[in-house]
Amino acid sequence: MPTLFPVMRICAAAFTDVAYVSAAGALLNRLWIGRLSTGDKKLRACLRTASVALLLLLPVQFFLLSASMVGDTSWTDAWQAMPDVASTHSGRALLISWCLLPCLLLLSFLFSSLSRIKGTMLGIGLVVCFLAFRSFNGHAASDGDFTLREAMQFLHLCSIATWSGGVIIAGLITAPCLASANHFDDLALFGRRLSQTITVALAIVIATGIYNSWEGQGGSLVPLPHTPWGRMLLLKLSFVLLALGHGARVRFLLKAPLPWTDRQATIMRRWLRTEAMLMIAVIVCSAWLANLPPGEM
Repeated sequence: MPTLFPVMRICAAAFTDVAYVSAAGALLNRLWIGRLSTGDKKLRACLRTASVALLLLLPVQFFLLSASMVGDTSWTDAWQAMPDVASTHSGRALLISWCLLPCLLLLSFLFSSLSRIKGTMLGIGLVVCFLAFRSFNGHAASDGDFTLREAMQFLHLCSIATWSGGVIIAGLITAPCLASANHFDDLALFGRRLSQTITVALAIVIATGIYNSWEGQGGSLVPLPHTPWGRMLLLKLSFVLLALGHGARVRFLLKAPLPWTDRQATIMRRWLRTEAMLMIAVIVCSAWLANLPPGEM
């Protein structure tokens, strides 16, 4: 049974990452839509589902953290170690981040919460605080408490949540809703706001990603293809490059002048959906990467 712990950690991390980027994406998409109410109901439902998922997944991750700290010996040892884990830097961070989730869930039930900028910004603030505490876990915490590496991880998580969450929710919820309602010009304006924000997020993703990769390989990229961590990183980078390619196609399409036609809206909806699927693959690879020991042959 203890051999299941590594698989459980990867699965829990993947689902958790998808949940928090979806929450961030729902809030950011609502901000980019502007005064339109199209898709509000689905975005609120997405935020609610992501909040519930996180409320359930974080206790699982806390238990798995306990298991890793006792060497994945047994379920009983992991359970008994939980009080001790709660006193650690990573354990406290997980507990505090879990306490933020009921507030996010409550926000999703308030009917007017996402129709006002203040409500949306409050939700974004809660997600940012959640990511701040999440950056205190994993490889970033190996250098100590409140280090530069954790700060870089925080920036990386925020930029990833903006890019991947924004694209995933745009491709699966917002773009289809706007296209179905025949708001073609509004879809184009939404896409331009999305593109402008993601351009900034991408610059941060690249800078912090290079730093994290360099630190993960101990300051050398020579062993990159020879370790499980390095090979998973290369797989993740391949999906990132594919997503960037699709993003460039969308950006080129957005240069088309208004008014937009049904054909342009359909193309953008399809391309965003494809990019959303690629971003989910990136998130799964990231979760796997976070649960592999860097530099181990």
